[in-house]
Amino acid sequence: MTTYAQDTPPRVPAEDRSTGTAWRAPKLRPDPPELPPRYRPCTREEQAEHMAALLEGIAGYTVGRPGRSA
Repeated sequence: MTTYAQDTPPRVPAEDRSTGTAWRAPKLRPDPPELPPRYRPCTREEQAEHMAALLEGIAGYTVGRPGRSA
C-alpha cells in the first residue's frame, strides 16, 4: 500500500524549474532583427546628410508660442 505523498509528484512552481541556462551571462544587447530584402542600411554619408537635415530643422525650434518672450 502506498501513501498519497508517494503517488503524486512534488509540486514545483514554474519559476523553480530548470531551463538549462543557469550560470550563463545574458546577452547585453539582443541581435537586431534581419532587415527585409527591400531595405538596406544607410551609408555614413547618408547618415550625415540625414543628421544635418534634422539638426537644421530643429535648430530654430522654440517651445511655447512663437513670438512671445518671457
